[in-house]
Amino acid sequence: MTSNGRNGKPKPFEGLRVTDLSWVGVGPTVAKYLGDHGAEVIRVESATRMEGLRRAGPFTNNEPHYDNSGYYANFNSSKLGITINLKTDKGKALLKRLVAVSDVVTESFTPGSLKKLGLDYEELRKVRPDLVMISMPLFGQTGPWAHYMGYGHVLQAASGFNHLTGWPDGEPIGTGIAYTDFLVPHVGALALVAALDYRRRTGQGQYIDFSQFEGAIHALGPAILEWTANGREAERLGNRDPEAAPHGAYRCKDGRYVVIACFTEQDWEGFRAAIGRPDWTDLERMRRKWSRLDEQKEIDRHIDFWCRERTAAQAFKAMRDHGVPSGIVKSPEEMHRDPQLRHRGHYAALEHPTMGVRTYDSPAFRLSKTPGGPTKAAPLLGEDTERVLKGTLGLSDDEFTELLVEGVLE
Repeated sequence: MTSNGRNGKPKPFEGLRVTDLSWVGVGPTVAKYLGDHGAEVIRVESATRMEGLRRAGPFTNNEPHYDNSGYYANFNSSKLGITINLKTDKGKALLKRLVAVSDVVTESFTPGSLKKLGLDYEELRKVRPDLVMISMPLFGQTGPWAHYMGYGHVLQAASGFNHLTGWPDGEPIGTGIAYTDFLVPHVGALALVAALDYRRRTGQGQYIDFSQFEGAIHALGPAILEWTANGREAERLGNRDPEAAPHGAYRCKDGRYVVIACFTEQDWEGFRAAIGRPDWTDLERMRRKWSRLDEQKEIDRHIDFWCRERTAAQAFKAMRDHGVPSGIVKSPEEMHRDPQLRHRGHYAALEHPTMGVRTYDSPAFRLSKTPGGPTKAAPLLGEDTERVLKGTLGLSDDEFTELLVEGVLE
């Protein structure tokens, strides 16, 4: 079902309702994709066990508060927010009433947690037979690691990213962020859309056992293939690349860095012209890419000298003018005012009740017929509880007050 959305065009998931029980990064981002494209996503939380990301910075004005986390806000825009204490019998019954009028349930609890509460897929499908439900724990529902808990920092190590990140003579250092939290949701969203398409065609629901671990390793295909096909183990290379020379980040005279990567002979020809080294054509060791891979120290020495005489913008322009793959290393501030992102409308400005007007990431893709994007700032804790329970579930004022007094809505 569709109806008019932003720019007067329909949204693909208009009319779809999602009960979002997920935590932290991956699960909320998967549900956000649906919300950005028209679905009514109802984020279910509890004040008795606060969502971990609400306690994570950065906080607006450096003031820590569960309604003041920019991290949480960016992952939960386009959603309504309610609180239900699922440890109470009435809370469980209330959630089932919500699921009965929902199309999708998203969750990322440790396997077995919802079953203990009597809220697993087999129980929930009794109230909604065509329910589509996706579970997104770290390692899936089965196997020796199924009950291990952790976050993206743990997962990037377990899935092999840390092994490849760092310098050849140093220890694994990771990426500095929960890298897989920004990679895995794309795979989870695809699985969920596929299940929804199956339901559209057959009228039947489906349960998705999604492993963040398995979603992450798809990004390391070349390294895995190198081992399975050739028996060679990929190693940490710092800024090097096994098939490019030069390949690195170089400091310019203004203190900023420019990256340069030459993979093809055409790249190399443009690079030589850019830095003014036509004489390298006469050197046998510089003539072919595979021999140049052994000469990177000398190549880097010339680039360092060349960059010290130019700003990053000047170095980038010279490379670009000669068709050399290159780019300037940008800070978060520069990314926020990047002209390309502004032209594309990537950052959406939304008014948050406590944080004021802030920018939120939009989807990286634009659907020509059914465009989407963030429509509502992330909810305060329990912001829409009364609205959803009275409006969507039809609770009376007395019923709502009774649940509130009994602590069911904490």
